[in-house]
Formats: sequence, structure tokens, C-alpha cells
Amino acid sequence: MSKDLRSFLKDLERQMPEDIVRVKREIDPKFEITAIQQHLENQDKFPLLIFEKVKNLKGELSPFKVVTNMFATRQKCAVAMDLSCDQWRMETSFQFAKRSQNLIKPVIVSREEAPVKEVVKVGDEVDLRELPVLTHHEMDGYPYLVDAVIAPDPDTGVYNSSHHRMLIRGKDELGLWMSPRHLWNYCVRAAKKGEALPIAHVLGHHPGFYLGSEALVSMETDEYEVIGGVLNEPLRLVPSEAFGEKLLVPADAEIVVEGEVIPNFRDAEGPFGEFTGYYGPQRWSPVVKVKAITYRKDAYYMNILVGHPDTSILGGIPKEAGIYEEVKKSVPGVKAVHFPISGCCRFHAYISIDKKVDGEGKVAAIASLPYHDELKHVIVVDSDIDPFNEKEVLWAVATRVQASEDVDIIKKVRGGSLDPSSTIHAVGDKMLIDATKPVSRPYAERIKVPQEVMDRIKLDEWIQEV
Repeated sequence: MSKDLRSFLKDLERQMPEDIVRVKREIDPKFEITAIQQHLENQDKFPLLIFEKVKNLKGELSPFKVVTNMFATRQKCAVAMDLSCDQWRMETSFQFAKRSQNLIKPVIVSREEAPVKEVVKVGDEVDLRELPVLTHHEMDGYPYLVDAVIAPDPDTGVYNSSHHRMLIRGKDELGLWMSPRHLWNYCVRAAKKGEALPIAHVLGHHPGFYLGSEALVSMETDEYEVIGGVLNEPLRLVPSEAFGEKLLVPADAEIVVEGEVIPNFRDAEGPFGEFTGYYGPQRWSPVVKVKAITYRKDAYYMNILVGHPDTSILGGIPKEAGIYEEVKKSVPGVKAVHFPISGCCRFHAYISIDKKVDGEGKVAAIASLPYHDELKHVIVVDSDIDPFNEKEVLWAVATRVQASEDVDIIKKVRGGSLDPSSTIHAVGDKMLIDATKPVSRPYAERIKVPQEVMDRIKLDEWIQEV
């Protein structure tokens, strides 16, 4: 049986049954679902949520259940990578790195074999308003689709899969925002030829599909093969309704929206609450004409809550493994890399190393920067510091750093296009903090209780309730 959203839910039910919460009351997708998520987040709770009675954009009860918070904890991502839920630190990142580098070619199946073809709507039947599309935050201008968008390279046919926001402009029209990366490049090249670019928005699949879509690979790499590697099995594809074999879509998806990017035409898009926790401004962005919607009869509508851990962790895990490998080339003693939620899992990186000589901390920090342009602040710590424990990282900064010696700033280099602190678009500064102890001179010892006594004194033998 091929992996899909349903197989993941079964795996999660086996390992973390308490982490699945079903909401049976009728609910509106405009702010009400995200209000529940925000209430839970305020209590530091991030269960996977399944809303069973959700209105669509017409105000009618939708046949689709909404599932969200799939990536809101690393434990769930560990399960998605076929690990135990307690293997959520570097084990998950290493598993992703290993699998994403093991490319597996997809297989094409017939329409009869594809669950996503159980219901097909084309032409006048297409109506995006029948979907339970969420409006997430107060100033969001429209309801938005926020899952993975796939498209073939207009010249080579190689597939890209990446996450983009798409606003609902009407029954068969979407607005698309893209950072200047692969999909943007596809659209530019297609537009120069005066051609529309066929794309599809994949609303629901196994979480490995979306983790694979976050892999930082070259434009020549087929990301369907990357996703297959992350899933550890060939991704099943099926010809699209609107474009046939010119656009192959995931056969085991829950819902697929097929369309084409209209060449050389733009309209207002935004604002939208972005991964930074701030609103991205309104921009002139490409418009997508929707040609078909296909889905399972009992489909789940998957939503990723942008600007919260659900999207932060999804983007962070793939980057940790990649930066680990880059740093290892220069600093073999690297132990772990963590992108913390406090930095949106994009802007901050904590790197622990087994330091052998002075200067290695700065080398590790410098080596990490080219891998991802959104990375702004790198803190390098010794191997006695757990980079997944932010309290320890900041303690190391407080007690092992002198700013004049251990902090370096690189000004005005390429940065993220959505960084709200940038004064020049997609240009910013990088700060490197070497919070490691010196090797060439003595340094104060950390305090500790003798380990022999810690092993001998069993807390439950002395205190029954804490």
C-alpha cells in the first residue's frame, strides 16, 4: 500500500494516539479554526486537529474534513520519517538527509488506480468556493491555499514542488505569490515564450511529500524523485485532467487543484500572514486560471498554519541536515544543527561542535551561511551544550561570549525576501556568534553534582510527588 495522508494518520494513531484531536462541532473556516489553534498554542499544545464539520466558502457544510497541525511538533515529523516519536532531534534530520539524497523515480498509474480521481470536476463544474479554504489571520485579504505547488520545467520537464500561498480570487481563479526561486524561474521562462505554465496545488498527502518539497536542491533535480526518496518508495503519479501527461500529479493526494499561470498578467495579491509572524505586503502577482479539481470521495482538506510551528518545523528539519553536511566539510567535529522556532526555523541556526582548535567556531558559522539565504544569525556552541535546548544555548552566549571578540557581522548580503527587518528587498546582514570556550587557555569549569551521587540517588525513592 502506497504512503498517503491516511497511512500517516494510522501510524500516528499507533505511536501518539493522544496527539490526534477530532472536533465534531460545525465550524467556519474564516478565523475560527485558527482561533482554536492559537488557543492551543497559547497553552503550548500542538495536537494534530481534524475538523469534521467545516463550512465551505459558500457558507454550506463541506463534505471535506479539515486536517491541520500536521507538522506542529518534531515528534510528528519523526513518525512521518518512519522513526519512533522520541527520535525527534538530529535523528529526524539525519533520516531526512539520507532519504532525500536517495532519489527514487516516480511511477505512473492509470486514472482507475488513482484515488485522487474518484471525483473529477472540469470546466464550468470547477468552483473553488466549494472547498473549506481557511482565512488564517485578521488582516489576510482573502482565503488562501497554502500547501505544495508542483510544476514541470517549461524546457526540461523536470518537476519542482514547493510551498506557495495562493489566494481565492473567484470560482476558478487564484493569485500566486512566489519568492525568486525555482517556480518563479519556471514562470519567467514560460512567460518569455508567451506560454502559460501548468501547475497543480496538492491539498493533502503524506507529510513526507511536503517535507520533500522543502529540500534545497538544484534546479536540475527532479523533486518528484526527491519526494520518493523521502517517502522511501516511488511516488505514484497520474496524468492531470487539464494537461494530460504534460502535468503529472500525485495519484494518492486527497485533493488536487489544476491550473495554469497566465503569462505576462498580474493583479493585486495580499496581504497575508507569513512564516515570519508578520503580514507580507500586497504585491502585483501572477494569476492562475483553474482548469480542474479532482479529489477522493471522502477527502481531507489539509491546511498548514503559516506563521506558527506548523510551517516553521516543516521548513526547519530539511535545512538542519543540509547545513550539518556543509559544516562537516570544514569542521569534522560538528555534532548537531538546530533551526529553532524562535527564529521561525529560517533565521536562526544553533550549531554544536566538538571544538579542537581556536577559530573552529567561526569557521562553522561561516560555512553554514551559503546553504540558505534566509539564515541571519548563527550561534556556535560546544558539544556540552544541547542546541535543541534554547535555555542552554543562551546560557552559553551569556557566559562564553565577549562581543568585541566573538561576534562578527557581515553587512548587506543576499537575504530572505520576506524578512520584515530588511531595508533593502532581499538584502540583509548576517551575525555570527562564537559561543565556544577557548582551547588555548584555561576556562572556568561548569558546576555539577558528582555523577556517582546522581546515579545513586533515585528521585522517586526520596520524593513521590513533585
